[in-house]
Amino acid sequence: MDMKRRVVVTGLGAITPIGNDVESFWQGLKEKKIGFGPITYFDTTEYKVKVAAQVKDFDAKNYMDPKAARRMEPFSQFAVAAAAQAGIDMEKEDPYRVGTSVGSGIGSLQVMEREHKKMLEKGPSRVNPLLVPLMISNMAVGNVALQFGLKGKSINVVTACATGTNCIGEAFRSIQYGEADVMVVVGGKNSSNTQKLLETCRLRCKRSILVETPEDVPQNLAKADDRVALTAGASTPQWLLEQVRARIEENAK
Repeated sequence: MDMKRRVVVTGLGAITPIGNDVESFWQGLKEKKIGFGPITYFDTTEYKVKVAAQVKDFDAKNYMDPKAARRMEPFSQFAVAAAAQAGIDMEKEDPYRVGTSVGSGIGSLQVMEREHKKMLEKGPSRVNPLLVPLMISNMAVGNVALQFGLKGKSINVVTACATGTNCIGEAFRSIQYGEADVMVVVGGKNSSNTQKLLETCRLRCKRSILVETPEDVPQNLAKADDRVALTAGASTPQWLLEQVRARIEENAK
């Protein structure tokens, strides 16, 4: 007898380069908006690549306590913000039956780079004591669980560009086989930093998209043999950046 349960999606959220909620993201897709723009996180003078798909006009304080936001790197902030948009009502749920499947392909290279520079210039005593919890990729899932009081199954997936898809699959099976009734699913990253840009340039992953204007990116990506670009947001793969809340069908709206 097949005891697997059916699973449905009941909430969405999005923090993306073309919109910071589902409605604006979807409208951006229909309008064929280009999420790429000049890199603003650091000086790109010495780099061949000048553009990336950065999240714009994002204020973490709109989604969480300012103190909590200061203890998170952007990839975790994006995950919490996208999860908040999904509209889960924990007063109606058993927190021990609500889990999380949140992934980030790399965590925060920014804080590693920042604190390493600080160590070299000012000494090891000046390194942020929160370096590790800011850096490691599983802090996104931890922060989502803490922010919403989720006490069920907690999964951190790290499978590079497949992370978001893997997160959805793991959450789907968790509900299907009765390990949870509700799963909050997010894939998030913020990969625009000097180390990541240097790595991709040196590996020649970007050799066919060495462009200086955002408008050139779609055409170059379409004809490139190595389609790699820097993006940011709370994301599933292929730069479709969204948050999904899945649950058993009989409790779905």
